[in-house]
Amino acid sequence: MARRRFRRVHELQRVLGWPALYSTAYGNVGSSIYYALGVVAMFALGLSPVVFMIAGLVFALTSFSYAEATAAVPEAGGSSSFARRAFNEMVSFGDGWALMLDYIITIAISAFFVPNYLAVFIPVLKTWPANTIGGVTVIVFLVIMNIIGVKEAAGLNITLAVLDLVTQLFLIVIGFFLLLSPETLISNVHWGVAPTWGQLLFGISIAMIAYTGIETISNLAGEAREPSKDVPRSIIMVLITVLVMYASISVVALSVMPVHQVVKNPETEEVVWNVDEDGRVSDPETGETVGTYSDGEVTTTSGEVVPAGGELTWVTDLSEKWLEDPVMGVVKDQQRGIASILPSLAKVLAAWVGILAATILLIATNAGILGISRLSYSMGQHKQLPPILGRLSRRFQTPYMAILFAGAVAAVLILPGRVDLLADLYSFGAMIGFTSAHLSVIMLRIKEPYLHRPFKAPLNFRIRGVELPLTAIIGGLSTFSVWLIVLVTHELGRYVVIAWLAGGFTLYYFYRRSQNLSLTETAKVEAPAALQFPDVEYNNILVPIVGSKISREAMVMACELASEEDAAIQVLSVVEVPLNLPIDVLSPEESIRAQELLDEAEEVAEEYGVPIYKKIAPGRPGGIGRVIVDEAVRTRSQIVMIGTERKRRTGERFFGRTVEYVLRKAPCKVLVVAEEKEKRPGGPRPLEEDRGREG
Repeated sequence: MARRRFRRVHELQRVLGWPALYSTAYGNVGSSIYYALGVVAMFALGLSPVVFMIAGLVFALTSFSYAEATAAVPEAGGSSSFARRAFNEMVSFGDGWALMLDYIITIAISAFFVPNYLAVFIPVLKTWPANTIGGVTVIVFLVIMNIIGVKEAAGLNITLAVLDLVTQLFLIVIGFFLLLSPETLISNVHWGVAPTWGQLLFGISIAMIAYTGIETISNLAGEAREPSKDVPRSIIMVLITVLVMYASISVVALSVMPVHQVVKNPETEEVVWNVDEDGRVSDPETGETVGTYSDGEVTTTSGEVVPAGGELTWVTDLSEKWLEDPVMGVVKDQQRGIASILPSLAKVLAAWVGILAATILLIATNAGILGISRLSYSMGQHKQLPPILGRLSRRFQTPYMAILFAGAVAAVLILPGRVDLLADLYSFGAMIGFTSAHLSVIMLRIKEPYLHRPFKAPLNFRIRGVELPLTAIIGGLSTFSVWLIVLVTHELGRYVVIAWLAGGFTLYYFYRRSQNLSLTETAKVEAPAALQFPDVEYNNILVPIVGSKISREAMVMACELASEEDAAIQVLSVVEVPLNLPIDVLSPEESIRAQELLDEAEEVAEEYGVPIYKKIAPGRPGGIGRVIVDEAVRTRSQIVMIGTERKRRTGERFFGRTVEYVLRKAPCKVLVVAEEKEKRPGGPRPLEEDRGREG
């Protein structure tokens, strides 16, 4: 028996249960409310709660796809990794390049809102260019910290996420008891007018920025204690929490800051007059009534008729006065907010919300930098990007070029101080990633029907023997439709994103051609010789299970090798299907037994803390060796670790037909772990029976 050596790993890589995954993800997804609330209300007006719910339903469908794909392929990279497995390297690059834009916008929009919430202490931070300078300063600070390699405290992130959740719940409870006004909410809606149907569609596309943090859980899948259970559970919990929070807070906010008409200067976007539902005109600064409005003119109280000086439009203070810090408006609004009822509590709560929001947004900014650094490094390792973007600092061993690139682009996007521009760009990248995740789930159901799926999206149906998820089909159509809406309605963002995608694919094409690489086949950078195992070069180990039991010896040796270099183990359980049955038909008993064997292998892998990917594959009698070789080719395994029983008589093949076929045909090294055959009660088994069990 080989000596077991247990791998030491960082605590987070082995003990992240679903509460930790949920808290971390909510800290990322939940931070969006601090800017999404005002941006969505700018277009959706009184229908903002409805818009958040519609976007939330699309997010729910997307959550099911992410839960299934992440549990089946638990590795960092999110939808880009799913696309590589389901399609090819070029599709994976397109997804990854769009996600890079998403991460950059996360950095920009989160950093920009940090000084705006700190304006509760220093009011000038809410004005341009002070808020822009503050946002750029946040980016510079975090870029330096990430290049140096200062690690964030995961426990602190979880604590802040919990505090954030409790704070939002507190605001909702106070809002429902003291601020909620059903009459105001009803009067806020003017169908087809405020908002117009075009504004409503635009608002739905913008609302998707509230739900783009789901990639966080996918990227943490490799650190989960039980990815197959913890990842789906945490995704569903985040979904439920976010839906409740966004709907509730938007209802409270629109009760405090109702929709009303104003006369706005179209050139400066400044409000000239407030106009109530009876046509009375008041000064926006003092609130004093000065006359009445009619057909573009104002009749003053003295009878004088003067031009209104702008256009009549519908607005809400949620997007006018409080666009840069909308949650703060619920607390500080003097007319209907908490400050109008409990001024002392409002002062304390405003300071608390300002500090907490700034901290959460700071963490979200840092998460964006961490995300893009990991993603660009991974893309560099798969030769999707030039090595310069994946280059590590010699001193700090961090991907400093990717961090500098992301920080520079994010800082440039902040400079105009345009929240609407940042929201436009955010939706583009997110919808590409979401659509790719849905399509990947569908394609994996077709290409790999026997892939182990601890969680499966609901509402499945069969077409020609293939089980397809209705949630992924509807979700993919929905996210792609939202992407088309964004493409048509977001003019400025459209040109920026098209240029980004065109530039990315051009870079990808010329780089791959310069390296004489296929545009679609996966290629990975070889690890330096000094970092490799001295006898075997590998980053993927295939361990086939043939027969009615696993070879624990083979699994132990595979885990020891994997623990040396952070390699992954692919465990393949091959089930023999008789010739008189279709190749894709497995009996329930065979499926259960195959799954039990995979679970046994997973128990061994868990002792070493190495990642394991499980698969059940059918094979014909005499053709099991071919199935193993084909899987080694598909997974690009560097070594096949196969267990077998050593034969004892000279008249037999030494290992058996299956092992000998793998030894001859495998495209990589093969390590055979031979165990002595167990003695049977009553004497040795006849030679004919042994031969009948070979292969």
